[in-house]
Amino acid sequence: MDDSLFTYPGAPPAAGGAALLRDAGERAWALVREHAPARRYRPGETVLAAGAAERCLWIVAEGRVEVAGGRAALGEVGPGGVFGELGFLDGAPSPATVRALDDATVLRLSLDRFEVLAGKDPALARRLLFDLARVLALRLADLRRLA
Repeated sequence: MDDSLFTYPGAPPAAGGAALLRDAGERAWALVREHAPARRYRPGETVLAAGAAERCLWIVAEGRVEVAGGRAALGEVGPGGVFGELGFLDGAPSPATVRALDDATVLRLSLDRFEVLAGKDPALARRLLFDLARVLALRLADLRRLA
């Protein structure tokens, strides 16, 4: 995979432009992929169920997923986008269900695997956490605009 991992022509933007590690090079992504196994999902397949207490960060590598709370769609996440960031940080169960809209490939970075990654490359781990804070800030700003 090259540096354009999440820059597919015609792909939908990651939720609110919230792509993770947008300017990371191949070395950084190789390390992330080493610690975040890829899982493939078919359209309609559940990636993360509401109420699941998985302390994981999910990164969409290919395809699109839909985040839904109850019966309402809350948004779409495309290549480079993340979901599950709150549960990853605070351990709370997922408030939403995430399903694949297309054939999708999602990287799953558990907290345990993140800690191993952090031991190998503390600078990348710090960068990832600050980037998660940026993503959360963008989402919070979106919510404020809707209120």
